Amino acid sequence: MQGLLLCLVGVLLLVGCGDGGHKNVPRSRTLVMDCSSLQDCSGQIKDYNSFNPFLLTGVSKTGWNFQYEPLYFYNAYNPHADNIIPWIATGHEYNEDYTEVTIHIREGVEWSDGQPWTAHDLVFTINMLKDNAPHLSFSTDMQTWVKSAVATDDHTAKIVLTKPNPRFVFSYFTNNFDNGIPIVPKHIWEGQDPQTFSNFDSEKGWPVASGPYEIFISVPAQRVWDLRSGWWAQKTGFHQPPAVERIIYLTHMEETKRVQNLISNAMDTCLDIRPPNIQSILDANPNVSTWTGRELPLGYLDWWPVCLGFNNLEPPFDDPDIRRAINYAIDRDQLVAIGWQGAGTKSHLPLPDFPPIRQYTDTIQDLVEKYEIGVHDPAKAAAIMERKGWSKDAEGFWAKEGERLKIVIDIFDIFTDLAPVLVAQLERAGFDADFRMTPDAFSRMAQGAARAFLMGNGASVRDPYFTLRLYHSRFVRPTGTHSERFWRWSNPEFDALVDQMGQTAPDDPALQTLFREAMEIWLAELPSIPIVQWYHRIPHNQTYWKNWPSAKNPYINSAYWHNTWLLVLLGLEPVEG
Repeated sequence: MQGLLLCLVGVLLLVGCGDGGHKNVPRSRTLVMDCSSLQDCSGQIKDYNSFNPFLLTGVSKTGWNFQYEPLYFYNAYNPHADNIIPWIATGHEYNEDYTEVTIHIREGVEWSDGQPWTAHDLVFTINMLKDNAPHLSFSTDMQTWVKSAVATDDHTAKIVLTKPNPRFVFSYFTNNFDNGIPIVPKHIWEGQDPQTFSNFDSEKGWPVASGPYEIFISVPAQRVWDLRSGWWAQKTGFHQPPAVERIIYLTHMEETKRVQNLISNAMDTCLDIRPPNIQSILDANPNVSTWTGRELPLGYLDWWPVCLGFNNLEPPFDDPDIRRAINYAIDRDQLVAIGWQGAGTKSHLPLPDFPPIRQYTDTIQDLVEKYEIGVHDPAKAAAIMERKGWSKDAEGFWAKEGERLKIVIDIFDIFTDLAPVLVAQLERAGFDADFRMTPDAFSRMAQGAARAFLMGNGASVRDPYFTLRLYHSRFVRPTGTHSERFWRWSNPEFDALVDQMGQTAPDDPALQTLFREAMEIWLAELPSIPIVQWYHRIPHNQTYWKNWPSAKNPYINSAYWHNTWLLVLLGLEPVEG
């Protein structure tokens, strides 16, 4: 293989290679970033020889999130429109009681091997997930909601639901943030075991997807995608192809290396950067900007409000009083002021502070005050601990029968600024606290080995149902068994209310009442402790590429691991020519 090797900090990266029929691609037509997941790309891309998006662990978002195109996209950031963007689907309609939905598929859509993309592919994907619950992503949801799914013809799918669900298509088949079920080709997946199928074989042309790229290289050190000819959207006149001719994903790297590579123009974007470091990039490289330009918060509000979570099946965290005591130990204002140097906002709820959500959250502020979610009062924490039979040992830590109450918080590297401050607060309140960041953090949380952890809520964007459903008991699995959601909390009354919410239209006033009743239970038991709203502080290097999404041009958010990334690829323009 011949071509130019571009040297980054600690890695060699392939640019401008002409091999195997692939054209030379200059750096000016190449987009470079690192893999966003420490869990799946630490040291190497662990799934370099796999392309199965449904596995619950070990799946990096280095392509499937933009190659499996959705029925719809949704943009949460344009305040002047509903922002539903039809893509594979041209439309859909529900019956009167929301127990059936008919979906219409756009004509002329093709998979990368030239086979038609039809309603049969959508129906196959739904039924495959339903038949493999709870072992695949979104399989529990499909088992819960889908009674039957059939294709009445190549361009029409009819889905009969187990009960009314007016938001079924939006919740599962409208890509927003990193949400959305990938729809796979029936002619490739049929007859395969989806729990073990790798979906990767270069000789067979796998993976077969509908997006505008094909894999050029996939090795542990990097995954490279090249623009392919024959994309259905170009052929039908639906959309012009991206200007980005080559996409290079490197392995996950330490933040200091990301900073150096952004400053030197060796990378074009990367995972979230901590506030001091992104400011360093902006100071050193005038070509780099962010969603908010060079002004705080140097990013945008994400749908992922962060909570201190627990394995609620295991003592002492199975006791809501202990969780309440921990809540009183937390000073959220200090977390933002010190951990984020003021570049962010605190949170008292597991819901993002988007304008459509405020019409719900504003009505329960009295409940937030009643349960003192935002109250920092170590004396109240101490009163609870003493009432529960704990006392402080010689070193000032809570103990019972000679055993300390230890809080070891598992984190990803994106929390290395918040975690030390949080631990110091817990220690001052008498909790023997620490944090750890390991390559298997995600697996530890999923298996329940992590008794405490920092995790965001893949949350609601238009109404509160999608967030509250994360705490439904249908996701609870025993400790030691992989769980799609990590909270492991159950309350039958809460479940019943969430089920009713799922069957209630977003514009039905009854949803407000159900939400209030459900949150009264949630806030009383506090299965996780909300601490901060999450912001994506993502650098946009404009040395080679312009027209990045921004607050002034909010055509979509700019997280490249999200399922909306294709819209960014289609929006980017080369700086030269």
